[in-house]
Amino acid sequence: MQGAYESAHFAEELFSNEPADKSIKISDRAAIVNFMIGLDGYTISSGIFPKYLHGDGIAAVPLDEEETMRIGYLLNRDRELSALGKQYIDALMEYRPDIG
Repeated sequence: MQGAYESAHFAEELFSNEPADKSIKISDRAAIVNFMIGLDGYTISSGIFPKYLHGDGIAAVPLDEEETMRIGYLLNRDRELSALGKQYIDALMEYRPDIG
């Protein structure tokens, strides 16, 4: 979840309200990657972490849960999706081609 006033219903991570023995709140992707690698930590996310950002230092492990994560995007109606945005959608479709 980003920002101090964001709704818990729009958290970016599943189970963000579950209690944990220890936790570190980080709002920056680069920082969380460095913390996870340096502290042998974890986060719960989509599991989409490009190798070019972190090498082999992070592994995505599916959770044994019934929860569903919905990933999407918003686009202003008078704007076109950028090349990077199209690349993002293509990457998402590799995981769920049935919803495209």
